[in-house]
Parts: sequence; C-alpha cells; structure tokens
Amino acid sequence: MATVGRKAKLESLLKREIAVYIHRELRDPRLGFLTVTRVEMTGDLQQATCYYTILGTESDRNLARKALSGARGRIVNAFAPVLRTRLLPRLLFAYDEQEDRRQRMDDLIRQARNSDPSPPPQS
Repeated sequence: MATVGRKAKLESLLKREIAVYIHRELRDPRLGFLTVTRVEMTGDLQQATCYYTILGTESDRNLARKALSGARGRIVNAFAPVLRTRLLPRLLFAYDEQEDRRQRMDDLIRQARNSDPSPPPQS
C-alpha cells in the first residue's frame, strides 16, 4: 500500500506526462480539444485512471475514446522511464463527468441570478 503523499505525487506526475505526450506527440485530429483533468490511482498503484474532457459532441467523445484506447501502449511507454515504480500501472481512460456536472451547475446558478427580480446587495 502506497502512502498518500507518494500516491498524490505519482498521480500528479502521470497527469503531467500523459497530457504532454498527448498534446506534443500524438498527432491525432480526434484529440484536438482534449484536456486531461486528473489521474487517480488505486491504493496498490496497479491501476491508473486518466480522466479527460473534450470539447464537442457525443460523437467527438467516442472518437477521442477510441483514439486514446489505440494509443494506450505508446502513452504507457512514454511515461515508463519517468515513473519510478517496480511495476507500471495499467492505464485506463474515462470521460470526466464531473466537468459536465460543474458546467450544468454554473448554468443553473446563472439562470437563477438572471431570473431573480431583486437587485444584488451593494457592498
């Protein structure tokens, strides 16, 4: 079991390395507006889930998912020399639904503010 600090450092390192590799090395047009939002590792450091968002429609998400799945081996090979663990974690990709929820919440707050008849308090 990894310590919390070590796990957090590895997650941060993986996020940076994966994002840099995707944007600099993968020349796939399906990944044009992709952002790596976070990486979460299991407690035993055997699996890393890379969460991402992409600007576009549901079909753009599906294309990005296929592109990332196809490039998984190259991405792992890119971060392997930097990662100092005995075993390389199994890499998974998942669309980050939290970003969509945040955006919906921001929209609801904006709508509520716009529909509020009372003026905002003055400071």
